Amino acid sequence: MNIDSFVVLAQRGADSPANQWLNEHPHVLGLIALLIGAALAGSGVYELRKGIAHDKFGNEIRGGMGKVASIFRVVFGVAACGFGLYKIVAG
Repeated sequence: MNIDSFVVLAQRGADSPANQWLNEHPHVLGLIALLIGAALAGSGVYELRKGIAHDKFGNEIRGGMGKVASIFRVVFGVAACGFGLYKIVAG
């Protein structure tokens, strides 16, 4: 896949078929957000209990910054779960 394919995907916007389908089926979007949020919050809680977080390159983060990174993941995971529940309930 070349770079032109990504540019075409980025330019589709709100009227793309995928976005139209998700607007018609908000429960699917809610379930996707719940899965992402649960994974993010779960990894944040695991790393918070372990005391060692990892950055996107796999390096270990210890001490205060490790706790901050773990709490950051938990907060955004809970927020994603909240959004997912909202989309499932409100439609």
